[in-house]
Amino acid sequence: MTKYLTFKGDGEFRQILILSLLSGKPVVIEEIRHLEDELGLTEYEVSLLKLIDELTNGTKTKLNETGTRLVFNPGFIIGGEVTHDCSLSVPLGYYLEVLVCLAAFSKKKFNITLRGVTHGQGHPNVDTLKHVTLSYCKKLGLHSAEMTINKRGYAPGGGGEIVFNCNTLKVVKPIQWLDSGKIKRIRGVASCARMSPATNPRVIDKARGVLNDFLPDVYIYNEHLKGAQSGNSPGNSLTLYTESTTDVTICCDNTATSQTLPEDLALTTTHQLLDAVHAGGCVDSSHQYLVLLYMALTQHNVSSVRLGPLTPFTITFLRNLKLFFGVVFKIKVDKIDVEEPGNRKGLGSTLVLSCLGVGFENMNRSMT
Repeated sequence: MTKYLTFKGDGEFRQILILSLLSGKPVVIEEIRHLEDELGLTEYEVSLLKLIDELTNGTKTKLNETGTRLVFNPGFIIGGEVTHDCSLSVPLGYYLEVLVCLAAFSKKKFNITLRGVTHGQGHPNVDTLKHVTLSYCKKLGLHSAEMTINKRGYAPGGGGEIVFNCNTLKVVKPIQWLDSGKIKRIRGVASCARMSPATNPRVIDKARGVLNDFLPDVYIYNEHLKGAQSGNSPGNSLTLYTESTTDVTICCDNTATSQTLPEDLALTTTHQLLDAVHAGGCVDSSHQYLVLLYMALTQHNVSSVRLGPLTPFTITFLRNLKLFFGVVFKIKVDKIDVEEPGNRKGLGSTLVLSCLGVGFENMNRSMT
């Protein structure tokens, strides 16, 4: 008789699907929004299940009539060339965060075309994924990972299109990311579509006015789109990321609402970036889960990474890693005495997380 892992609620939906596919353990998710007016899975969650079905072979999903109970039996990750029209309720980052976790362990290289909203609220936009997420992927061994932004599409109309390509791995090498280095440059992308060409210069000037007080090497690309490449709705966004002497990248992005001034968008994003740098660590908060997943799947060796404060998403992910793979992380608080000469003023403590990998091998790549 098949033994299912049982979960309740919708808060861990993507985590559960990722870990179920990689571990091969079937799951049951119950009480999905059972007390809300709109019961069960949302449109974008059903769209994610359809995308997973296209990328795998043998995956079986069963929903009850109200959509509040999901039985998920994982199949094999096949990959290959897939085109998927995503829900306009969430940005493409919602789907791409799942794909970057699965791509390395597929039978074939991923060549995925996604259409929908490229910039929205609640999830990283495509500029962050292209310049920052893929830089982490390359450090983890996915050297041919790349993303092409064919069209940008802001919420609510969407109309964007991206192409994600990624190689596979047989095994994951141990990770030792402990030295965050010093910030040597700041880069960014200010983009707008179906808006005045003066919008981006206002964002860039305000952001540089703040960042140049800390570093002279600041460059923000100006992308003003019109016509077929501008999607179906007006909008503007700002993505900023730092690069250190040890190739550590810290990022932050924001997409403006209809009430947001360009200057306010710049100030909000720059202050969030400075807070992220101040928090310390070799991985920013939005990518902690990705590095911890690869650490758990490495060969039978110890991996370590220095992080800033753990997000609630990361804490839940650590619990689920133990549940699916039996991996337990050792967490050490590495305090810094700010009074000692040579330390950066105001820098507090960081966390060093270590674990022994489970020796995961990509059996899908061996299939014929």
